[in-house]
Amino acid sequence: MTRVIIDTSAWIESFHPKGDIKLKERVKQLITEGSTLLPGIIKAEILRGAKSKKEYESLDELLDGLTYLPVEENFWGRLAKFSFDLLREGIVVPLVDAYIALLAIESNASLLHRDQHFDLVARKTGLNVLKV
Repeated sequence: MTRVIIDTSAWIESFHPKGDIKLKERVKQLITEGSTLLPGIIKAEILRGAKSKKEYESLDELLDGLTYLPVEENFWGRLAKFSFDLLREGIVVPLVDAYIALLAIESNASLLHRDQHFDLVARKTGLNVLKV
């Protein structure tokens, strides 16, 4: 089974009423298959963007059904090195994006996204981006 991290950018697109239909279908399929991994940082990003307490609770319930992907204490040192190496390659991305990319690489998971930063990272690393 393919393990996939759905980035916040793809979640937001999938929630949007006029969002990409193929992306919406793919997200639904990944959730149904149980192949979605959820890093805490993505859960936090999604929940902080909720428009109401009711929406927050609904999203929280949805996300609680996914497989949580924790990080180990020594992950932070690897993230620092990964980010340092990206910068030396001329790839400037937000630290949260580097965090998500490295977590996907180390978890042998694909990444479904709508953020160009991940395409930049994928060109220079082992990040596998999932195309829809």
